Amino acid sequence: FALVASPFASAIKSNCPHRQLRSQSTPSKVTVKTADCLPNPIRMAAKGNEALGKAHVPYGSDGSGLYSAATLGCFRVIQEAKPMILDALSELPLKFYQGCVRIADYGTADGGTSMPLLGDLIDTIKRNHPSTEVEVSYEDQPTNDFKSLFFFVQGLKAIEDVEPYLKRHSGVFVTASGTGFYEQCFPSNSIHLGMSFTAMHWLRRKPCNITTGLHMTQAEGNELAAFAKQAEEDWQHNLLLRAAELAPGGRLMIMNFCISPEKHWLGHTDIGPCMYGTMKRLWGQMRDEGLITKEEFDETTFINYYRTEEEFLRPFSPGAPVHKAGLRLVDHKFTLIRCPFRDDYISKKDKGTTDPAKHAKWYVPTLRTWSNSTFTSALSDSRSAEEKNALADELFKRYEAEVAKDPEGHGMDYAHCYLHIQKVAEE
Repeated sequence: FALVASPFASAIKSNCPHRQLRSQSTPSKVTVKTADCLPNPIRMAAKGNEALGKAHVPYGSDGSGLYSAATLGCFRVIQEAKPMILDALSELPLKFYQGCVRIADYGTADGGTSMPLLGDLIDTIKRNHPSTEVEVSYEDQPTNDFKSLFFFVQGLKAIEDVEPYLKRHSGVFVTASGTGFYEQCFPSNSIHLGMSFTAMHWLRRKPCNITTGLHMTQAEGNELAAFAKQAEEDWQHNLLLRAAELAPGGRLMIMNFCISPEKHWLGHTDIGPCMYGTMKRLWGQMRDEGLITKEEFDETTFINYYRTEEEFLRPFSPGAPVHKAGLRLVDHKFTLIRCPFRDDYISKKDKGTTDPAKHAKWYVPTLRTWSNSTFTSALSDSRSAEEKNALADELFKRYEAEVAKDPEGHGMDYAHCYLHIQKVAEE
């Protein structure tokens, strides 16, 4: 494992209580909708993706940029990927640069975390091929916070020390697709460089409830086997769709959560308590106290899966459908990205400026941005949205108290697999 630091440890400024986002010029008339206003998730199930509206509904109001403000670890993940992606860019066929280079960012969330990298890629393209146009196509599910994405891209909200690439270059165009990556999002043979960061662990459907915990890393027996089968099907399905979209000679860069060879995964490494174990214990306390029912606790299951090395690589075996579709694995590696929040606390402790309670309030939103909807969607439909939100607030308030008691122990380390994939002519 390589341990990496990040220049983005204090990247975003605002009035958020845990991070600051600096708004340069907000439109005078903006209608803000929160995730709480979304329809019943059961009614939102889209063709082929039963998890839509349940697995990962953005937390926070549209246009707030909360995901990038809270998800500092993803900046580190993408910074670590930069050399691999720049190498892939340099290996694209020259013919791609004779027209418009098309880059896709799958599962982009609010777009803030990938902006520094995209700026570097566009700088490189324009430096070597000044007349080449670039199209950046962002992709995410229809419930995504696209408002924040365009605020970042257009410079209406700013990431500190990152100038929006649209302000640096002409001949750069931005589009977005609200079609989830379990369907084809872009025309066939149209994408030259595809990227995805910490997104493709989410599944299309929940194969079963996990009775031994909340997450597949806590599952056993038939329940774990059911999740593994669903994840295998979804991984192949996903790759076949990307194979259709990639132009021959194109590259696909996927950086995803994993179970590493060292048996590390998100929030479970060699430091501190397991994140999912803490969630299970606190949610279980609320069940035992009668705040939620046993049925609601049992329904709480994260609809995602962390793959092993063998599971990541299996579809690329000769003769497999993905191999026949033209995808070849160029390279892969595993990297452990340390939690920037914990690093920040330890740094401040060395300077004698720590505040455990304040740190906990800053840290816990990095857990909540992606997990909140798993808890609220498990609650009975007989509860109002306000009641569901209050219960989620109580859960994460308890988590804050845990962190404040042991700020150096708690942290969300990222265990990631980095995949470099090329499309060749189909067999």
